[in-house]
Amino acid sequence: MKVVLIEDQYLLSSTLVHALEQSADIEVAAVSDKASDAWELCRKHNPDVVIMDVYTREGNGIECTAQIKRDFPQIKVLIMTGVEDSRLVRAAEKAGADLFVWKNLSLDELLDFIRNAKRPYRIFPAVPSEEPLSAKFTDTDIRILRLLAQGKSTREIAADLFLAYGTIRLYISRMYASTGLKSRAQLVTYALRNGLI
Repeated sequence: MKVVLIEDQYLLSSTLVHALEQSADIEVAAVSDKASDAWELCRKHNPDVVIMDVYTREGNGIECTAQIKRDFPQIKVLIMTGVEDSRLVRAAEKAGADLFVWKNLSLDELLDFIRNAKRPYRIFPAVPSEEPLSAKFTDTDIRILRLLAQGKSTREIAADLFLAYGTIRLYISRMYASTGLKSRAQLVTYALRNGLI
């Protein structure tokens, strides 16, 4: 099985190449740290699978996936990212990606996904149902998000809003539950992208 790897983190990229090359049934045809190189590498090497990071030095992995699937539909694309954002899953699926994994998986799991990429089905992690995010945030949520964006701690936010520490924690927990996000950074990113703060 021939693989093209698009990954801009050098340590991860070199680790993956080493692991893949230890597998007798997998050949690493090309490696790049730019998603913008992916289409040309597919044209040149005609790989079975492209392992595609979402955010690279040049180019967006999901946009490049759409181009690859348009022009080389036989090539399977495995999206791999460390950004646990459920919207990326939906965008990758819409772009035609065949598999989507988070970077916290083990090497053995990744090898299994690569070997199964040729199967006639797509694999994506479960994500929360899609709803307008603005409908989920109260005025207090927005105030908390603004303070989170300033880098303030839970205790500092509680003091600024004249609310109990436990109350702020409850608000943040509810935002996690309603969005499916897992960190304050992700909440802030969502709020910024949706024009909420």
